[in-house]
Amino acid sequence: MNTQAQAFRNLGIANPRVLRATSRQDVFQANADGLLDGITGVFMTGGDQMRLVSLLGGTEFAAKLRKMVRETPIVLAGTSAGAAGMSTSMIVRGESTSHPHKGAVQLSPGLGFLKNIIIDQHFTERGRISRLITAVSYNPYNLGIGIDENTAIILDGKGVLEVIGRGSVTIVDGSCITYNEIAEVAEHESFSICGVQMHILRDGLIYDYLKRHPLQPPQEFLLPDLG
Repeated sequence: MNTQAQAFRNLGIANPRVLRATSRQDVFQANADGLLDGITGVFMTGGDQMRLVSLLGGTEFAAKLRKMVRETPIVLAGTSAGAAGMSTSMIVRGESTSHPHKGAVQLSPGLGFLKNIIIDQHFTERGRISRLITAVSYNPYNLGIGIDENTAIILDGKGVLEVIGRGSVTIVDGSCITYNEIAEVAEHESFSICGVQMHILRDGLIYDYLKRHPLQPPQEFLLPDLG
């Protein structure tokens, strides 16, 4: 019995379906309609995002799932590599360095469910701020989102990102960068960058990922009136 399917049954999911695939042939041979028709949610597991994308990318299953995400209220979820692989551009490997340098990260096309967003996971625990800044510096059009362990983000499709969990989420916004020399340095050299905006959001905080600014928490912390 698939342990993840049983975990979803324990959560009250009546009929979880599993795409069992260790090769692209398995994905090609899978019944995409049978797996996806009538479902209300899809969960992508962790592991290796390059392996995940190289198996699913360009298949009928991935195309049908992408269409469902665009046109229906399906919930798409993922953990670790499953979250990282949702982006149009994803981090496939990189070093946890003390400062950003040009060779600190390798990017590759992802599955394209999240446009102009790069997700990094195990973020604070593995000291990945420098590599996320480097990833954003390659193309500041992308918004960097670093997610701690035991932490999640919920995106509603209309611009609202909410944080839940025990850790925090780090937002790296390069849209206001005024100076960026990443293209001018050698492969493994550090580089200068000015104007990066960073936000640290804990449980319950929300952020507009389309307009790129934090939103007022529902219960604002107020200083006492000292007047």
